[in-house]
Amino acid sequence: MMIDRIISIFSESSKSFEGQEKGEEVVLLLRRHPFIALLPVSTLGLFCLVPIFIFFIFYSYIVANFLLLFLFASSVYLMIIWIIAFFYLMMYTLNTVILTDRRIIEREQSGFFNRKVSELHIYRIQDITVSTKGVLPTMIHYGDIIVQTAGMEQSFIFKQIPRPEEAKNAIMRIVSMANAGVKPQPEGVNN
Repeated sequence: MMIDRIISIFSESSKSFEGQEKGEEVVLLLRRHPFIALLPVSTLGLFCLVPIFIFFIFYSYIVANFLLLFLFASSVYLMIIWIIAFFYLMMYTLNTVILTDRRIIEREQSGFFNRKVSELHIYRIQDITVSTKGVLPTMIHYGDIIVQTAGMEQSFIFKQIPRPEEAKNAIMRIVSMANAGVKPQPEGVNN
């Protein structure tokens, strides 16, 4: 049974989630732009080459005196690089914004054991703003979505979302359909 639960994370994650209400349907699942995860991971990939360069620069000295120590230190170094890369990929995968026909749920993972879940009911949405700042976000189409709510609550900010204009339009469509009493259909824009 435990293996089935682990496998279900990969097969059912775009249609269901923990805390889903009965009859609630996922319309859109958003993650940060893939570039946000690839940049630090590719930089770490370059750092993986450091032991190779050190080995070729000091080849004769390392082979003659410190080969086993060098191999051990390189293994520890590469293992640390792998853990850091795993951390970045985990943060990318677990930070999601789920848009359903009833609410928006933001799951923000800040560390291995630090998670914050915020939710906003569709009927409380007053205004949505898209903010794209900088050359790179403009070129590869990602930005922030700021959702203003009714009442005393602060605004919700979804950072570095790909194609923020399309996501904003999808949220506004859901809000207008919810206000009209029509049930929205799931989008094909899963990231």
